[in-house]
Amino acid sequence: MAGGKARQLNSARQAASLAPATFPYRQDLLEALKACGQRGRRVVLVGADTPELHAAGEHLGLEIQVLEGGDHSRLRDRLLLAAPAGFDYVAGSKSDVGVLGAAVEGYVVGAPASQRSARSALVNVHWLTPRLGLLPALVKELRPHQWSKNALLAVPVLLAPGVPRLDKLGIAALAALTFSLCASAGYVLNDLLDLEADRVHRSKRHRPFASGDLPVIAGPPLFWGLLFASFALSLSFLAPQFTVLLALYLVGTLTYSLYLKKQLLVDVLVLAALYTHRILAGGVATGIEVTTWLLGFSMFLFTSLAFAKRYVELQATKSEDQVKNRGYFKTDLQMVTAMGTASGYIAALVFVLYVDTAVVRARYREPSLLWLMLPVLLYWLGRIWLLAGRGQMQDDPVKFAMKDRTSLWCGVLVVAIVTAARFAPNPLASLVSW
Repeated sequence: MAGGKARQLNSARQAASLAPATFPYRQDLLEALKACGQRGRRVVLVGADTPELHAAGEHLGLEIQVLEGGDHSRLRDRLLLAAPAGFDYVAGSKSDVGVLGAAVEGYVVGAPASQRSARSALVNVHWLTPRLGLLPALVKELRPHQWSKNALLAVPVLLAPGVPRLDKLGIAALAALTFSLCASAGYVLNDLLDLEADRVHRSKRHRPFASGDLPVIAGPPLFWGLLFASFALSLSFLAPQFTVLLALYLVGTLTYSLYLKKQLLVDVLVLAALYTHRILAGGVATGIEVTTWLLGFSMFLFTSLAFAKRYVELQATKSEDQVKNRGYFKTDLQMVTAMGTASGYIAALVFVLYVDTAVVRARYREPSLLWLMLPVLLYWLGRIWLLAGRGQMQDDPVKFAMKDRTSLWCGVLVVAIVTAARFAPNPLASLVSW
């Protein structure tokens, strides 16, 4: 008995060094338990004698009962003795089947989908918010929807004179795949480093590592496996110069995740540079020259979108304190808006100057039609910032644009204008020529 008390005291001491506010809680469950307590019901947190149990109990203000040696049958008997009229029990898996069976109402919260087969044997148990299976959680962690950003590697092929060549498009697609695998490795590392911050974020707490859907121990081997696949493809099928750019991209993303994302303004410039780096890498992979006009336009455009991302994060901050793992304060909102919108309109200016160059006149049959892209660009940028100000945009403007119907229609319109300017003589072209 004395040994048990000593272990509990030691666990309590260790709990003091933890950060229980960052544990992957399920907010809907906490609200339900709080409502039970307000109705006068006794709520007890039961578990093995660990620092996490004591830290969570103290943070949530719950009574703690230590389960010695993981003996669930003893727990069932203790609960029946303490509550002869019956009790409700909330578990995280079917391992508590004995206790769940003895409860008046049982609840299994966040269990893997593979355990749902136990439903028929536990008629009094409700299965709530099932955890993602390992494979869906793994796919979610890789963020394949973010791979669409690597379509930028095909931009040099699409903007090259004449009809895009299939062999060049194939090379660009392979290059995009290597960048996608490398980017997923960066996402894994970033999520491991930002674990505590993500668990208290309104949306990032649903990420696989932060939510507990994917065990943290799987992170390191996943990171190295993705890197190996990325560089193996690059070294086997693409130019050595491209592999150098891929390595620079990796260094940039890792440096950003480890340090630069916490630095005021530097983080935004690095994000914009990483997008622009994709375009440059696409040119190197396909052997197509990338103009400085395109690089300049890309840098200003993605600087604006990076500022928009920071704006949304600042707007979601409830206090005037510094955003966790970022170099910004709530009071920076006005300056972030000014710098972001200015960068966007400078990108539009760069585009206007580019349209009037000899390079454009040589590549397009009706280059004057490209002026029609300017109002589309200005409308889209203005709308992005207005929606950000209204709180109607997600924390990543690029991700938002991939799902936003209006943004997609703007993209279709841009493609149509570029196609018409390059291939189709238009009698209306004289109306927009100078």
